[in-house]
Amino acid sequence: MSALLLAAVVHVSNCLINAVMKKSLFKRLEIASLIAGLALLVYMVKRTGLDEIARYFQLMGWGFALILALSAVRNLLRAGSWYFSIDPRHRDLSFWSLTNVMLAGEAIKYLTATGPLLGEPAKAAMVRRQVPLLAGFSSIVVENLIYNLSVALFMFAGLPALATLVEVPARLKLAGYIFAAVTVLAILVAWLSIRGRTFVFARLLERLSRARAGKGARIATAASRTRSLEESIYSFYEQRRGAFFLILGLNMSAHLVNVIEVYIILALIEQPASLSAGFVVESVTKIINAAFFFVPTRAGVYESGNEFVLQALGMSAGAGIALAIIRKLRAFVWAGYGLAVILSITVKDRRAAGDESGEGEGIDKSPQKL
Repeated sequence: MSALLLAAVVHVSNCLINAVMKKSLFKRLEIASLIAGLALLVYMVKRTGLDEIARYFQLMGWGFALILALSAVRNLLRAGSWYFSIDPRHRDLSFWSLTNVMLAGEAIKYLTATGPLLGEPAKAAMVRRQVPLLAGFSSIVVENLIYNLSVALFMFAGLPALATLVEVPARLKLAGYIFAAVTVLAILVAWLSIRGRTFVFARLLERLSRARAGKGARIATAASRTRSLEESIYSFYEQRRGAFFLILGLNMSAHLVNVIEVYIILALIEQPASLSAGFVVESVTKIINAAFFFVPTRAGVYESGNEFVLQALGMSAGAGIALAIIRKLRAFVWAGYGLAVILSITVKDRRAAGDESGEGEGIDKSPQKL
């Protein structure tokens, strides 16, 4: 599978990962975190009992098809968010093609320890023939910034439900206040940076380049490209304000679909279902996804988080584990689809490379006219 990923994302993703840490370290982290997560999951299932979990799956039945349909709507909303982040001048691909690439990138993020470090650049690399690489990458950065803003707004909206429905320990409540304060501060800093066009990362690289004297040529090149990227991000809100609010609305709608998904699953497995409970579960899910992105599929930690929340809401531990596994099975379906897209892109790239090579050989071997 790694060969397919490397072929799909070309050298951009490799450069980014190598700049952060060695591949061998990534591999060890991936294996260790996956083993630990699976061990935790096995322990939880054994403690709860397979019979109880199986009973919830029987109650779910064909309702899983409805969950898949809802997740398809969410994927379309997320794809639309990225689609409108791309400058219309460079948007030389269909919405369907972009949706496929988005799912391929999400599969990489979900199934590997690299998370967004590889998954996001992979998206830009896979559409590089339709969208210039810099324009594609800047659109992904813009979309991620707006998505994270929507996550912050969603979680703030869910705080009243969390405070009302769940008995939160004092330490956990303090951690929540700290998290909220840090989030507000991060949004404020980002907003001031955009308004003031501070070019934070470009200036840091430029200073590093000057400090390295004659050895900083590569850093200077990176600084120039980073400045171009930051410029495109800063100008997005000024020049495409309507697109900004459209993308924010699409992401908020995607979060709402997830809340409805939790509500329907709880109702189908005969648990006390409410939209407030859906808000709480989805808020915890987003925290887990952010904090444990390096654990492939969030194995173990996702189930334990759902178990904790549903028990706090007065439901059974088995229902929490079943809820997590049902949503994880839905994620596996789309991850499988994303891997199929990566395989398709890889095959097409190799065929195109082979055709170009064949044409070149034909030219070399043809008789020369004097």
